[in-house]
Amino acid sequence: MANAAKFLDKRFTLADGTYKVRVRVSHERRSVYLNTKYSFDEKTYKSKIEKGLNMNKNEDLLRAKADIEAIELKANEIIKELPVFSFEAFKARFEQRGDRSDIVSLLIEESEILKKGNKFSNANIYLSAGNLFKRYAKEQYKKDALKVSDLTVSELNKFQQWAEKEKYSLTTISIYLVRTKKIFNDLIKSGEVSKHRYPFGKGLYKIPESTNSKRPLSINEIMAIYNYQPTSDNEEFAKSMFIFSYLCSGMNMADIFSLKNSDFGDDRLTFVRRKTKNKTPRTLTVMLNDDIRDIIRRHKVHIINSDYVFKVINESMNEQEQHTAIGLSVTYINRSLKAIAKKLGLPGTISTYFARHSFATILMESEAPLAFISQKLGHSDLKTTQIYLSQFSKEKEENYTSNLLNKNIV
Repeated sequence: MANAAKFLDKRFTLADGTYKVRVRVSHERRSVYLNTKYSFDEKTYKSKIEKGLNMNKNEDLLRAKADIEAIELKANEIIKELPVFSFEAFKARFEQRGDRSDIVSLLIEESEILKKGNKFSNANIYLSAGNLFKRYAKEQYKKDALKVSDLTVSELNKFQQWAEKEKYSLTTISIYLVRTKKIFNDLIKSGEVSKHRYPFGKGLYKIPESTNSKRPLSINEIMAIYNYQPTSDNEEFAKSMFIFSYLCSGMNMADIFSLKNSDFGDDRLTFVRRKTKNKTPRTLTVMLNDDIRDIIRRHKVHIINSDYVFKVINESMNEQEQHTAIGLSVTYINRSLKAIAKKLGLPGTISTYFARHSFATILMESEAPLAFISQKLGHSDLKTTQIYLSQFSKEKEENYTSNLLNKNIV
């Protein structure tokens, strides 16, 4: 049985003749040591820290005793909470700044870690997931925390039903719960949670599948945007970036605004997706045509000591500043696209995402091979590409199914 206890470490004598106070965590003849900031001679330690004798008026000693015992208590509480003790799990729980037993704290902590690695988009998802669980705990249980051990199959189903009533889409709920599942997997791997408490999987709680609810634009709708005459500089830029994205294999705005002059050759541009640059970088190419060249000519900026093609980010910005600048630009672009869609009488609203989605679907309608579409989108898995693809148009469906019967055969 593991246990933790404070002790005066007389193995090493400090320059002033005192010894450091440490907390020893022991399990199966192995020990690790937790440091405190205090040191005492043997007599003071035994009479004051161990026995608490004659300390009523000594605030320094009272504070030292309380701090040391708090570390000892925390260590023993963690030992008691661990389903199976291991020094790795103990260390992870002890060094964590937040509450390792609270899913809200764990999700927010993971968000902070991702931010330090410049993974801002994923960090924001973890933060949003943590905040949603916090709202749920507040409304359902009048508290700000939700214990990991409370996330049973029934509790997760209850959370999903609540989130749906709060008008969150199944796609958003799925995205948040995938991150929650990742937290569970990490806790099990470290030994902080027993495998028997795992609520996800076959016969347990099933995360709702992400659905692509955004309708792709038809080729006629794409051409309506292409032929639209902007009434302001904002509309001109929004339209140009949308068409540029559509013609450049559905390139997202972050990649567009990261393009540099050095990425362009005579007949093609080559770039690495920002999304993959810190993982396994995927280099993609786009064949240049007159429309792409015209957009670049009209919107390209010339700034001294800057290689960027579009004036959204620059070399002086750090990763966080670039992420913020790109996000603001996308917000303004989407606002203008919404106005353009309304003027054109397009059903619903549109955003920059529609360019990527429509690129994939219209290629599919043109009977381009799935492998080709996947390659152009920069996907490593065909299943990912299929998420982008919508159903075939009514005309295509009628054309294909008309061959199911041949009534000329008697």
